[in-house]
Amino acid sequence: MKKSGSIVRWDPEHQSGYIRSPQTAAEVYFHLRDYEGPHPVTIGTEVVFDEIVIGGKGPRALSVKLPPPPPLQEAAAAPQVAAEPVLEASAGVSAAARWRERRDERRRNLVATGLLGAWCLLWLIGIAAGRMPWVVITGVVLVNIATLFLYWRDKHVAEEGGWPWPVEHLHAAAVLGGWPAAWVAQHALAHRLEEASFQRTFLACCVVNALGLLLWVTLPLWAG
Repeated sequence: MKKSGSIVRWDPEHQSGYIRSPQTAAEVYFHLRDYEGPHPVTIGTEVVFDEIVIGGKGPRALSVKLPPPPPLQEAAAAPQVAAEPVLEASAGVSAAARWRERRDERRRNLVATGLLGAWCLLWLIGIAAGRMPWVVITGVVLVNIATLFLYWRDKHVAEEGGWPWPVEHLHAAAVLGGWPAAWVAQHALAHRLEEASFQRTFLACCVVNALGLLLWVTLPLWAG
């Protein structure tokens, strides 16, 4: 059922918030992936949305977007010359923002792909040089499996509700060597890809782990 209301709460860390609607007693939860309005999300923005209820966890909003423009006859009463530049400027800013987001995402993917290739190469060199005992290899495999679970649970909590674990758990798993699984999970689940601050920290964790691995593999050369 289509309803209307305004955004009253927004959590940038978890990319979710709540809408207050006169047609619903409780505040309605929504996530960024269901939001089709302007970015960044601003409290007080008037929106329309489709409301659903999942498993008794309270109402949730889907297809959250700005209200449709007024009818043509009402819009005609306003000065046309003043309105057109505003619409064009708004559209231009939105297009530019989308282009920057796509450019940044391509750059992150290229860096992550390069790091992944270097990471795999370092592991092969380390195994061939006898620097990677089986206990270490087993530990890294288990860390990556645990990382997949952490991202699955984080995605589940974001969509279905629940008690979220600190985001630092995701970054800690990446630093410990689980970042390849984290990168796969982010793209497979379409989760946290649009969070610029999270992606910057995640990339830093990848670099730290790759540098640590490089130091460990080349340590005999430095010691010699």
